[in-house]
Amino acid sequence: MNTVSTGDFIKQVAEATGCTQVQVKAILNAAGEQIKANLKAGQEMHFIGYFNVGIKAKKAQTKLNPFTGEKIKVAACKVPTIKLSASFKQLLKKK
Repeated sequence: MNTVSTGDFIKQVAEATGCTQVQVKAILNAAGEQIKANLKAGQEMHFIGYFNVGIKAKKAQTKLNPFTGEKIKVAACKVPTIKLSASFKQLLKKK
């Protein structure tokens, strides 16, 4: 599987939209910062046709350290989640 770097992605979007790479990079950075701000505020986002970004609460739990076998308490926390849309899932199933 090939990997597309951020720079390559910015170049692709710039070519597809007619915007400059500087403009595309600024838009992507602003979008990323806004997503972070919304998550920090506890808001989920739905990008219909693309993906949903949300927050999942994880309970406190006890786990084992695989190296020592010692039991470790892991505190409760919130983690970001991304769920792809059905159209993306279908795209990948066709291959």
